[in-house]
Amino acid sequence: MNDITIHGDPAYINYKFDPFTIPVLAACIPLAYLVPTVYIVVKIIRVYVQNLLGKRDERINPHVFSVISLHLVLGIFYLLTDYSTIRIPATGLITSWCASQQPNHGLKILFLLSVYFNYTAMLFPTLISVLRLIPVYYPVKVDEISAKIVRISTPLIFIYPFLFCFTLIPALGDCRQLLGTYQFGGIYFYWTGAWYEIKQATTLLLNSVVWLTASTVANIVLYKKLHKMRNKRESTKLQRAEHSLTLITFSMFPAYITNFAFVFAFLLSPTSSAYLIALRPYGSDVEFVFVSWIFYLTHPIFKVQRTSPKGTEATRVHMSQITF
Repeated sequence: MNDITIHGDPAYINYKFDPFTIPVLAACIPLAYLVPTVYIVVKIIRVYVQNLLGKRDERINPHVFSVISLHLVLGIFYLLTDYSTIRIPATGLITSWCASQQPNHGLKILFLLSVYFNYTAMLFPTLISVLRLIPVYYPVKVDEISAKIVRISTPLIFIYPFLFCFTLIPALGDCRQLLGTYQFGGIYFYWTGAWYEIKQATTLLLNSVVWLTASTVANIVLYKKLHKMRNKRESTKLQRAEHSLTLITFSMFPAYITNFAFVFAFLLSPTSSAYLIALRPYGSDVEFVFVSWIFYLTHPIFKVQRTSPKGTEATRVHMSQITF
């Protein structure tokens, strides 16, 4: 990382983009799995909208389904801002253009959006984990309690990031040279002139610790409860629910860990953090891809269902509500 902007520097203004570099390859390879995943997310949203507008399918816990769908949609926006502020600038594709600009609010907004969706990416896994606890501990009041939690928490999640991002309102965005092993012309977006000069890395680090801990505790509690229910042989489908829960839970950890490692390194040594900035996006990729595909492949609403005996219907519906 660097404290010196490239604006007005002739060396950067005259920079020629080279498509045959490692950063270009690193930006292109993820498209092979991100594009199909976005297609899967679109299918998930389509099913959700159809269920919302039509007759409710009993296999859907509408509150968990809506939160997961919203989380995945915001995940797409997070990927777009991640590409626009980190992956594409690091390739050198926009270096000449950026160097010819003056620091401005447009670049700041791109940086702010990247930070904003970083916060929402931390919050939704915790909310999903809490919602999964409701059918287990309050099976009679699932709809009532879940609806209240979603109604209150969803707008708060959208407001929460502004508690830490509002200091960027007067700031101007700029472009800076990436250090470390990055070639000349590999840049990133940052800012200057914010209120109080509070580093976003500090608040991101604290939030990473808090929400990672909260999500971990909620999932451990749920996992233990499901394990006890399995031992009581309430349903053979509990094993599938437990397996799916484990996969989804572990798929959320790389985003927390890589984000934590990056901001921690940035606070200790901004120069050395340049080595981690190349790895950080893949943590969010893992969460986005795994959660989308696991949800799509394991939820019964996305499968062609055979007619089930009425005696097993209550168990099937109850399990789908616990897991999804």
